[in-house]
Amino acid sequence: MKFRILAMLAVLALITSFGWMSEAANNQGLIVVGLYSETAAGSVSYRVGGGNWVVIKVGDQISNNAEIMVNVDRDWVEVCPANNPNAVYELAAPEGKVTKKVADILKEKPKTVNFPKAGEKADPKFANKVVVKQYLGRQIYTQKKPATRQDIKYGDILDATGSVTIIAINHTLDLILPNGKANDQIVGPIKFTVEDVLKKKNLYKYLNVTK
Repeated sequence: MKFRILAMLAVLALITSFGWMSEAANNQGLIVVGLYSETAAGSVSYRVGGGNWVVIKVGDQISNNAEIMVNVDRDWVEVCPANNPNAVYELAAPEGKVTKKVADILKEKPKTVNFPKAGEKADPKFANKVVVKQYLGRQIYTQKKPATRQDIKYGDILDATGSVTIIAINHTLDLILPNGKANDQIVGPIKFTVEDVLKKKNLYKYLNVTK
């Protein structure tokens, strides 16, 4: 009888432990992985409770009890759960302003993205491609065949046949290579081909830009 009671207590403790770990994982909040803002005056910001609004920066970790505001219709922010980089949410303001709680964002269906598996060899699913890990600023990816032109977003897969333009100074782009490793951060203004990145060419040869 004593053994059964101890066994039941052990099982209960294990269930409680898993429940706590699950809750802890769900409360890690969101990581800012992409941001475009025309100003630095708080057009994309967040606050916790009734606190002051804080201008969002790429890489910020925003807690589950916070809310995010975008108050310019041309701006947007992309966030992913701290414990799940394969899910991403985008918040924009098509009508000029939107405020949303992190808890409500997490109830929405995210876009699913994938990254190459890390290893010495290239992941065959991502041969001749790179994946967007993080970005700051509006950046354009273009291809000639088929003719396409699109804003770069988190998790985008960029083929070697395309090119990238980072228009503004000090705007940045972080890419994942086919072997799952991170490329050196690329700083604008600059235009380059994805093939240049794959071949590890010096993108700053003719520009006065610090890497």
